[in-house]
Amino acid sequence: MNCEVQHLTENIRYRILIIDGEHYILDMEQSFWKIIFPFLFWVLPSPVFKVENQSIMEQLKGPKTEKKSGSLLVFLGVIAFLLGNLLTPLMDYFEIQSSPLVNILLVIVALILVALLYFSISHKRKKKLYNDVQLETLQQHVLWIRPRSTKQIFKLLAFLIWFFGFVSLGFAAYILTGNIMVLIIASGLLFALLLANRITVEGGRTKVKFKGNKNAAS
Repeated sequence: MNCEVQHLTENIRYRILIIDGEHYILDMEQSFWKIIFPFLFWVLPSPVFKVENQSIMEQLKGPKTEKKSGSLLVFLGVIAFLLGNLLTPLMDYFEIQSSPLVNILLVIVALILVALLYFSISHKRKKKLYNDVQLETLQQHVLWIRPRSTKQIFKLLAFLIWFFGFVSLGFAAYILTGNIMVLIIASGLLFALLLANRITVEGGRTKVKFKGNKNAAS
């Protein structure tokens, strides 16, 4: 079935799906595994919530603006890369003498802090939506979302490889050198990497397939 994907106003956690003139809300962060492995959005079905109140729907949409989530993520990556190059001459000032074991422990702490920051922001986005509508009170359906094109698949693949490579190299470099700035940059790139699942459901038109009877609540 044809589907038009729209963004919620100032809330990148959710998507609005318009199918046969009906409106549904998709939670991009409902599944932990789809955050870690974005390709699962195209493989596994996702729950969506039907919104029949048009006044609520218009409030959620807000003014129409163009949002390119994939372009934004790439832009953030380029900025982080450029900042890394600019800070290279100052790297020696950020080196702290410590053993590789201590550095590994600090990497684990950094991973935990990034995860806590990500899910804290995610919870705030959920709370913001729930000020307008509580999803649990809406009729729920389950559907599969298809990639719009082969280009979109390769776009996500290239993004993941590029970012994952820099994140891995960053943390490895910190373990070897103990340079705290390298740890900060790698942590920032990891946070951006966690946003990669937005690329799977970008604004525009795509294909979806409902699981079971679309007219029956699951």
